[in-house]
Amino acid sequence: MSFRLAAAAAALAAAGSMVTGSMGTAAADEPTAVAGKTLVVLGDSFSANPPCDGVLVKCDGNNDTSSHECLHRDTSWPVQLSALMGVAADDFENATCTNASIDSGPVTTSGQEVPGRDGYTLAQLAIKATKNGAFGPRTKVVAIQLGANDEWPRDSATTADAPAQLTCAFNTSQGCDPDAVAQGRWPDPDSITGAAYADRIRKVVDYVKYYAPNARIELVGYPELAPANSATWCLDVLGVYRYVQPRGGAINEFWNRLDDAERDAAQLLSIDFVDSRTPTAGHGLCSPDPWLLSVLDPRVGLVGLPFHPTPRGDTAVAAEVNAHLTR
Repeated sequence: MSFRLAAAAAALAAAGSMVTGSMGTAAADEPTAVAGKTLVVLGDSFSANPPCDGVLVKCDGNNDTSSHECLHRDTSWPVQLSALMGVAADDFENATCTNASIDSGPVTTSGQEVPGRDGYTLAQLAIKATKNGAFGPRTKVVAIQLGANDEWPRDSATTADAPAQLTCAFNTSQGCDPDAVAQGRWPDPDSITGAAYADRIRKVVDYVKYYAPNARIELVGYPELAPANSATWCLDVLGVYRYVQPRGGAINEFWNRLDDAERDAAQLLSIDFVDSRTPTAGHGLCSPDPWLLSVLDPRVGLVGLPFHPTPRGDTAVAAEVNAHLTR
């Protein structure tokens, strides 16, 4: 194993110890040889799209701590993708979890605590998948969808996760335009670059390339939440009332930069990028027909995370990933 790959494996072991308990570096360096699973997905709540809303139904596996917020809706895009690919349930590793991030932990290196930053990291998701025999020569596809819950710049304690977006969007006095960045209420979009993104996922990508050498690695972008040039942010309640934030430019710029960063990172790492914006274009939060959930959305029995994909939105993303694989 090359020094770079050994370092990648060691990094996975160090991060994974937070989830798996004692797991030596040697175990991560040379995991037991397995055939692998056909499809592996590593992602956050946009991938898992859990049957919870954090209010009526908690997103903690119904108080089962072993699930670590890894609930999955059966209409989520990874599940729909497995069906499109004809992959059996036991040949599909769905390592997608609410609050997952690339590498943003609960405490910064300076010791500052970051509320809500308690989900799996990408390295921990990879360890979780490895323990289930996910990576091997049979593995055909490894899809990754992450970045929305991370701190930007790295280790800054400034994040754009769901609670932060709601806080900023519902700030009726200050709004959530570029001033929010200067005021420290919103991440600096200039820190979200392809080089930064690539650096943050590189070790896991190297690990996957080594242990699943025949797999296509797909970096899956996020769906359209708003048109690229929009400064407006919306959120529906009960599918009836629509709240409009006319000063939401900073939120939209975050999603624009993240999409660009993922695209550029994929090129830098010689992996594939799947554009989820194009198949969901025209169905953002402020559109007449949003493919994103409202607060207590009747389309999913009131239980679903706001501004995450509806089943129709997930269908569009799954179809795009599948089409990308078959081109």
